[in-house]
Amino acid sequence: MGQYVLNEKDGRYLFNLCASNGHIIATSMVFPSKDDCLDGIERIRKTARGAAVEDTTSLDQQPVEAPKYRIFQTLSGNYFFRFYPDTGNDLAQSHSYPHKDSLLRRIERMRNEGDSPLSQTEE
Repeated sequence: MGQYVLNEKDGRYLFNLCASNGHIIATSMVFPSKDDCLDGIERIRKTARGAAVEDTTSLDQQPVEAPKYRIFQTLSGNYFFRFYPDTGNDLAQSHSYPHKDSLLRRIERMRNEGDSPLSQTEE
């Protein structure tokens, strides 16, 4: 099982969802408070497993309802996803990967480890 790791700087917070192998699956947006950050973690815990994938890089892309993982491609050709737990803004983003199949494995990992606990050092 993975874990969520909180980071704080100057009273602002973000979290990383780390996989059981220690790699970062996704990094959150910056939150104005610790409570807001913890709420973001809860939103992912509740929605990550069943979220659909919307691939904006596919020619036959079909829009899907949130919660969803939305796949994008950078100008350099790498792939990354943003996670939308609801119809609002994205909550977290992955690193970029040179191959789409690597990114799809990260999405599966987030589905499987999205309900992970908060890091012991942060509780």
